[in-house]
Amino acid sequence: MTSLNTSKWTKYKLLRKSAKLKANLPETAWLRESSFWRMINKYRQVIIKPTGSYGGNGVIRIKKIAPHTYEVQDGGKKINFTEQTKLSAYIKKQAGKNNIVQQRIPLATVSGRPFDLRVMVQRRPNSPWQVTGKLAKIAGKGFIVTNIRMSNGKVVSAEHALKHSELNTKRAADLLSQLDKVALQAANQLMSSYGWVRTMGVDMAFDKQGNVWIIEVNFAPMLELFLKLKDKSIYHKIKSFSQNRTKK
Repeated sequence: MTSLNTSKWTKYKLLRKSAKLKANLPETAWLRESSFWRMINKYRQVIIKPTGSYGGNGVIRIKKIAPHTYEVQDGGKKINFTEQTKLSAYIKKQAGKNNIVQQRIPLATVSGRPFDLRVMVQRRPNSPWQVTGKLAKIAGKGFIVTNIRMSNGKVVSAEHALKHSELNTKRAADLLSQLDKVALQAANQLMSSYGWVRTMGVDMAFDKQGNVWIIEVNFAPMLELFLKLKDKSIYHKIKSFSQNRTKK
């Protein structure tokens, strides 16, 4: 077993090695001034986030809204910049060291608010990975991050989110099946480098066309989010797989 750190950047590079998963991974780069400008010009919208943090802390969105105008959303506040040098200086000050820049996925929404999904993938010793539960996190009003504590968002079932989103609800079963398939592929891809891991919280999303994306993978996800679902049996099932695990 290879000993590796568990940063977002390291896990992304390992996932990128899978030909099956390339289409499900937003382009991601180590944050430098050159990589930022290359990606904002390519995608017009990017996310900057610390490679080692959890819970949506330090996440900044930058959107190119005109040829020389950039909108920055940092938490609940928005700032516009019309000079590249001033924007670069702001990012350098706010982001500090050890950040990644990522293609911003146009997330599917519920009542205009973006949502993503937490898919729990777990295994018992010497057994295959299985999806033990999933939920949707809907961002609070005016926020881009779906972290419930930070944005005052809400947790609902994945089925509820799909039903009330702009995605075709007739496809809901197919979309959820594809979600599970990609989550299991991600767990199997990472397992060869992190053989000690038994629980993964795979943060995923659908874009507005119903494509599946992997946002990031946590090895110590906060299980209590699942207590917010009406069906408490999902939480108890997940908990039975992950006794005595540190939570993040």
